[in-house]
Amino acid sequence: MKDSQTGLTSNQLLLRNTSTASRLVDEWSGTTAQLNCVVELKDVASADEIPTLADVNAAFGNSTSVEIIVRHLQSVFRYAGIELPDSQLAETSMSILSSYWYLNLAELCIFFSQLKNGSRGQFVWGSKINNQAIMVALADFCKDRRREIERKESEKIRQEVEKGYSRNENLVKDIVLGAQSIKEKREKAKRDYKAFCEFFPCLPDEYKPEVLWKAWGGNNEALHEVYGDNIPAADVAEKDIGRYLCNYNIVKSKELGK
Repeated sequence: MKDSQTGLTSNQLLLRNTSTASRLVDEWSGTTAQLNCVVELKDVASADEIPTLADVNAAFGNSTSVEIIVRHLQSVFRYAGIELPDSQLAETSMSILSSYWYLNLAELCIFFSQLKNGSRGQFVWGSKINNQAIMVALADFCKDRRREIERKESEKIRQEVEKGYSRNENLVKDIVLGAQSIKEKREKAKRDYKAFCEFFPCLPDEYKPEVLWKAWGGNNEALHEVYGDNIPAADVAEKDIGRYLCNYNIVKSKELGK
């Protein structure tokens, strides 16, 4: 989100308020920065907290970004024992900036360290520099960067899915435990009149509570008192009376809640 007055993002405002152009160049360019940047690409690829070249452009201007890249290039060329004219350094730096403005400063340190150690291929032939080889190496680096970003995104999705499974498993577990608890209370209510009154706190006036309790439990005399001569099968009567008492308590709880 951009600030309405400055047009800068929160990261760019933070960068401007906590650093200066010269300090940024000193901290994030050249051999010292490369040595201090002891992280792996997977740890800093597209990291929100690390300024990008675009952030540096917005906070301090393109010249600061170019200076950072120039110093990185100078450190690499000195390592190779070659000096380049300032005009060629500036041109290569501008090419990198215009094409890879989205790279953050830690990613740049990693790339130029890899140029030095040879893991990004050969860019020096004799006493000549192949600028195109450097750009190809940077393009390959960005492919690796993209793979790391995709890997992190996939890992994040996997973790979210696992969290979802965990939530669902807990929900199912709660449902199962809840159903099991209700079943245990129901069975106890069939055997114990006090438990029956706790299980069904609201009881209709049409029947004596003891009669309903006994009928629900299958007592023939109580069933006769409830159904008369048309007594259904015991399991049917149990479900019928249980459903009746449940519905009655639901209605009463709604009435009391008003």
